[in-house]
Amino acid sequence: MMEVLRMASPGRRILLGFAVTFLLPCMAAAQDTGSRDAVRRVSLEEALAAFSENSLALKIARSEAAGIAGAARQSRAYFNPSFSISRDDLDHELEQHWEEILRLSQPLEWPGRTAARHRAAGHMIGAAEARLRGDSIQLAFEVREAYALAWFAEAAELTARQAASVIREVAEDAEFRLEAGDISAFEARRLRLERVQAEQDVAEAELQVRSARRFLAALIFPGTGIDEVGPAAGLEGAPPPVAREEALGALPGRPDLEAAARDLDAAQAEFDAAKSGWVPTPTIGVGYRHQEDGFHGLSLGLDVPLPLFDRGGGAREEADARSSAAAHRLDLRRRLAENELLATWDRYASSRTRLEASAEDLLADGEALLASATAAYGENEMSLLELLDAASAFRNARLSALSMRSAAWIDYYALLRAMGRAPEEE
Repeated sequence: MMEVLRMASPGRRILLGFAVTFLLPCMAAAQDTGSRDAVRRVSLEEALAAFSENSLALKIARSEAAGIAGAARQSRAYFNPSFSISRDDLDHELEQHWEEILRLSQPLEWPGRTAARHRAAGHMIGAAEARLRGDSIQLAFEVREAYALAWFAEAAELTARQAASVIREVAEDAEFRLEAGDISAFEARRLRLERVQAEQDVAEAELQVRSARRFLAALIFPGTGIDEVGPAAGLEGAPPPVAREEALGALPGRPDLEAAARDLDAAQAEFDAAKSGWVPTPTIGVGYRHQEDGFHGLSLGLDVPLPLFDRGGGAREEADARSSAAAHRLDLRRRLAENELLATWDRYASSRTRLEASAEDLLADGEALLASATAAYGENEMSLLELLDAASAFRNARLSALSMRSAAWIDYYALLRAMGRAPEEE
């Protein structure tokens, strides 16, 4: 391309300069598309759906929540009855006597303690469900973040290829101009070094892209044989605005706060159960007795433990301490959640403001700078090093704009997570 520029007339060089500027992105994009044939392309909605179905981390969270719920249901189960059968064979001086006894026993728990155990179990199940929702929201954020980072990695690779193409053409032209004595050996060496660096930047960008795609694949398609997953659509524009009052208004609905409140309710119910621990649990029994001499009939029994040595004082102190700790933990969680929500909102508001104020101008100015520099070089009105600086400025400006956009979207997703919003609630 640069050889054509040297042989062209001044007016022709200007046109070819603009052609280089505006065709390079298309050429790089076509080359990049050809290398992505084996990459699975998904939209963000498809990625979240695949995550919900395939995520190993989410399956672990569901299993743990189911385990906690099962243990809670078991803790409120009532005592099982017991059945016993016995036979006594007695003999004395050739006289024999036998007796058979069948007995059914049932412990009778104090009604208030039973109700307290049921309340505690219900709150523990509710806390487990709330924690599962919190885990799902956190994992969904990780998928969104990975999606945005994969988009940025691909866009950064394309930008690196565009800048490297310009630098490569300039470096090739420099060799001819060095032979003709138009540039110094210093300028030629500088361009050679810049070309090597640009090619290294492209190689590093390719590695970053593959790493980002693999991480996204591991989140949403684990164990399916899909190695790389890339975004099917880019992050366009700025994310929607979120008012500070709206963010704070979502605070009570956070799953972690609901779980902490349920933990407090469960601890208080367990304390209520422990307060009646000194009340003995009687066991009643009914049976049938049959003797060898023909006597038979029903038997009734009552077994009442006497609370002489163990009156459950230690258990009451333990339950009271757990209830107090749960109350403090809920208060601490509220304070931390509010601080996190405000910090997340501040970060999002700042990144969104920077994106709206600077990103589009950076993209436009960078492209205009490279276009004008390429055209000026074609007219011999700009040196090779100046064109090299323009290519570097184009690359830095574009990367900065892309970074602002991805950061704003990631901060938006983080704010949704801090507000406790699941994808299906948006």
